[in-house]
Amino acid sequence: MAFLTLPDGARIAYDEHDFTEPWRPARPVILVHGFSKNRRFWYDWIPALARRYRVINLDQRGHGDSSLPPRDFTMGLEPFAADLVGALDQLGLDAATFVMAEFSSSVAVELAARYPGRVRALVLPGFGYNWRASPAVDWEGWARTAEREGAEQWARQTNHLRLPRDADPELREWYVTQQARVPGWLLAKVFRYAGQLDLTPRLPLVKAPTLILTGSESQQDTLESVRRAAGRMPRAEMVVLEGAPFNVMSARPADSIAATLAFLERNA
Repeated sequence: MAFLTLPDGARIAYDEHDFTEPWRPARPVILVHGFSKNRRFWYDWIPALARRYRVINLDQRGHGDSSLPPRDFTMGLEPFAADLVGALDQLGLDAATFVMAEFSSSVAVELAARYPGRVRALVLPGFGYNWRASPAVDWEGWARTAEREGAEQWARQTNHLRLPRDADPELREWYVTQQARVPGWLLAKVFRYAGQLDLTPRLPLVKAPTLILTGSESQQDTLESVRRAAGRMPRAEMVVLEGAPFNVMSARPADSIAATLAFLERNA
């Protein structure tokens, strides 16, 4: 583990994995976990990607081993997008390909729209953009649970939305314990913000080549909704994982990785 120090003094924890041929320049790929998670969730992905790319997996602000924001901060996508630009600067990178999962896919829309020169390509496993229209989520109820009972209780109550019914019980428990590391007050801010968020007008501004990976059984953002979003993004393509829930990066890693590698060969 190492740290990047951003202009405001915040520290972003990250790991770097590069098993490419050392006599060739390695193209950078940055892995950005979903909100409530951390950089350890890429355990299936890193071995496959690091043989071909310089892989950097980081903890977003407020997650894992990175600095917390102040409790009075105003939730928005731009601060998290700016953190990623700051990380590029600290790493000495003009641009990179970003793999950004779940709620971080909304940060990816902001990142690509606001800083187009810094994004070579996007892979979005578990895509959400019109969260306020989500048919399966009581955002205010989630916020109250996280705020009053803590992140762990929220994670246990909602785990069925993230993993398939036949998931390994040990994976379920690990998943919950990792999500429990995020302060409940921070999750409450995220949920209340998400409940008002619709990025439809921003989608045409995402000019980078984009791969959307979505589960046919996704409830947080439905398959029909994601299809509409892909149609608004100039260079987007979409892979549907049949029978998968929203969180395809963990629920269907092999299929997600295979589609990602094929896309990166053409676009990274």
